[in-house]
Amino acid sequence: MNDKKLSGSLNDSDHSGENKEAQLLGKLDHAKFSWYHVKAIVISGAGFYTDAYDLFIISLVTPMIGVLYYPQNNGILPRNDDLWIKGTALAGTFCGQILFGILGDFLGRKKVYLYTLLLMIFCTVAQALSASTIMGVGVVAVMSFWRFCLGIGIGGDYPLSATITSEYANSKYRGAMLASVFSMQGFGILSAAGTACAVLAIFQDGIKENVDYLDYVWRLCIGLGAVPAAATIYLRARLPETPRYTAQVTKRIDIAERNYEAIQTSKKNFKEEVEEEDADRITWKSFKSYIGANKRNAWVLFGTCSTWFFLDIAYYAQNLFLPNMLSDLGWAPKMNINNPVSVYERMFSLAKGQALISLMGTFPGYFFTIAFVEKMGRVTIQYMGFIMMTITLAVMAGTYNTLRANAHWAFIFLYALTFFFANFGPNSTTFIIPAEVYPTKYRSTCHGLSAASGKAGAIVGAFGFGELAYRHGARNTLIGLCCCMFVGTICTIFVPETKGKTLEQVWAERDGLDGSIPASSSSHDSLGNSKKNAEEQA
Repeated sequence: MNDKKLSGSLNDSDHSGENKEAQLLGKLDHAKFSWYHVKAIVISGAGFYTDAYDLFIISLVTPMIGVLYYPQNNGILPRNDDLWIKGTALAGTFCGQILFGILGDFLGRKKVYLYTLLLMIFCTVAQALSASTIMGVGVVAVMSFWRFCLGIGIGGDYPLSATITSEYANSKYRGAMLASVFSMQGFGILSAAGTACAVLAIFQDGIKENVDYLDYVWRLCIGLGAVPAAATIYLRARLPETPRYTAQVTKRIDIAERNYEAIQTSKKNFKEEVEEEDADRITWKSFKSYIGANKRNAWVLFGTCSTWFFLDIAYYAQNLFLPNMLSDLGWAPKMNINNPVSVYERMFSLAKGQALISLMGTFPGYFFTIAFVEKMGRVTIQYMGFIMMTITLAVMAGTYNTLRANAHWAFIFLYALTFFFANFGPNSTTFIIPAEVYPTKYRSTCHGLSAASGKAGAIVGAFGFGELAYRHGARNTLIGLCCCMFVGTICTIFVPETKGKTLEQVWAERDGLDGSIPASSSSHDSLGNSKKNAEEQA
C-alpha cells in the first residue's frame, strides 16, 4: 500500500512538473512581441555585426598591407600571404562553432555567451596593433595568429546567438527575429566598406603625400569593429539563461518561470541557476542515440550541414575576392607604388565598389527575408535563393568576357544580384533553420555543427577557389560556384519546413508524433521512451 502511495505521489509530481513546463512554453510561444524580444535581437545582433565586420573588412585591409610591407612587389601582397590572412579567421571560426556549440548545450547558453564577445573584442584590438618583430615574425604571421583567435570567438557567436534568439522568440515571429539578428551581417559588411571609405577620406591628403599614412587607416578600420560589441558587454552579461534551457535541460522550472516573469516585466531580479543532479545535459552517448534512433534526425543534420557548406563556398569566395574581381574588371585603377595619388585612388575605388555592391544586393536581401520568411516559409526561400544564384552565376560565367570588355556595370549588377538572392535565400535560411529543427538539449551543438560545415565551405571557397581563380581565371571559378549552388538546391530536400510551428512541434513530428505531445518532452530520449511505452501498452 505504501509503495502504491509513493508511486502515485511521484506520478502526480511528474505530471505537475510537466503541466508547469507546458504552461511556461505556451507563454513563450504565444507571447506578444515586446521589448524583451527587441532586447534579445539587439544583444545577439551586436555580436553578429562585429562578426561580419571583422570577417569582411579584411578584403579591404590586405591591399593596404601589401602597399606598406611589400613595396618591392609594387604594393601587391603575395598570394600565399593574402590567403593566410583571410583564411585563418575562417579556420578559427570553424573551431569556435564546434567548441562553443557543444559548450552551449553542456554548460548553458548564458555561461559561455559573454566569453565569445570578450574574446572578439580583445582579438580585434590585438589584431589592429599587429606589427613585425625585428627578427623572424612578420606582420602577416602576427595578424594571422590573432585572426585565428578572433575566429574562435566569432564562431562561438553563431550557435549561441541563434539558439538564444530562437528560445526567447514566440512562434509567430521566430523566423523574423532570427532573420533580424542575421541581418546585422549586412550592416557589418556595409559598415566595413563605409568605414574604409570614411577613414581613407580623412587621411586623403596625407596618403597622397606619403603612402605610410595607410598604416593608420588599416589599423583604424579593424579596431573600430570592436566598438559596437564593447557597447553591449553589460547587456550580454545581464542576459539570463533562456527559460527553455532552464526548464527542459537543467529541470529548474521554478527558476525558468521566475526569469520569464522578470524579462516580461523588465525587472532585473533574475535568479541564477544551481546545478541539479537530474539535469538532462548533452553527452556523447545521448547525442549518438539521438542521431541513431531515427534516420530522419541524421538526414536533417545532413541537410542543414550540406546546404550551409555549399552556400558558403560561393558566398565567401565572392566576398573575400571581390576586390580582385573589381580589379580584373578594371573598376579600380592600376597603381604605381611610387605615385601615392594612384595608391589612394585604387584603395578608395575598391572600398567604394564593395560599398556599392553591398547597397545594391547584399543589404536589401536581408530585409526581404525578414519581411517574407513567415509568409513564404524558410524552405521556399532557400530553394528560390539557390536556384536564382545558380542561374545568375551561369549567366555571369557564360557572358564574362563580353561583360568584362563592354559592360562593367552589367557585370556588377549581376554580381550584386547573386548577393541579393543569397541573403534573400540560403545565406539567411541556413542560419535560421538549424536554430529551430533540433531539440533544446542538442540545439546549440547541431547549429554549431551546421555552421562549422558552412565555414568548411568558406575555407574551400577562400583557399580552393582562390587557387582556381589564380590558375584558371574568373570565368572557370564562376562555373565552379554555379555547380555548388546547384548541389545546394538538391540538398535542400533534406531540410524540413518550420513555419508556424513551435520548437517542440518541429522535432516531435519528425519522430512520428502529432506535435501535441506534452511540451516537457525536451529530448529525443524522452520521445523514444514515450513511443516505447505506447508500443508496450498496445
